[in-house]
Amino acid sequence: MKMKRFLAVMLLLFAITQFGGCSLKKEYDLYGKARVEALRERAKGWQSGRYLLTNIDTDIMDQAFSFMYNEDGSQTYLYERVSEENGYYAEFSDGETFYVLSGGEASVLKSGSDGYVSYGRENPHPYSTGDLLFYENLFVKSSEEVPCEDGGVCYRYYYNTDKINDTLGTSLTEFVTEYVFNADGDFEYFVQRNSDGESSYSYRIDIIDADSLTEIENPAVSGE
Repeated sequence: MKMKRFLAVMLLLFAITQFGGCSLKKEYDLYGKARVEALRERAKGWQSGRYLLTNIDTDIMDQAFSFMYNEDGSQTYLYERVSEENGYYAEFSDGETFYVLSGGEASVLKSGSDGYVSYGRENPHPYSTGDLLFYENLFVKSSEEVPCEDGGVCYRYYYNTDKINDTLGTSLTEFVTEYVFNADGDFEYFVQRNSDGESSYSYRIDIIDADSLTEIENPAVSGE
């Protein structure tokens, strides 16, 4: 259930960026604003990378997203998730063929088939553009800078859930994000916590292999 709620919230949050600047005009001078915005701008230009999502409550990495651009400009990506209800699930696309692995069964979709998706430089997968590191200045109500023991810093953003709910029709009661940078100013990890009053979900995102990933294995055909 938490996984389904998480995915629904993520889709709604991606929609927020379409509203930003339309009905809300004032941008706030937040702690870490320049550093966070610079990070997200760099992420838009990454040619490859892996986003690893860990459920903070269980300390289990239950989602991963890997991507890379091919020479022809198409995008290869792999999205994986594991849940108690449904086990292992994966989506893989090499820009030409789309694979789904669910319940141990693999299905293949060719271009033109119902459900087929593909991405490239002109229409990248939204998870590959840095949007998983959610940030929308216009919806933040307050921020703070928290020093870390290793000399780094955490920038924490408290979002106005009333504005989010009014915009998207959600029922969030808490929405907080954190960007953590080390003592050298390098990005370490991202944290997001959200609740709708009935359930809550907290996760951490680590990024590895940025601009250095050269191959992504297709789990739907591995071992054949």
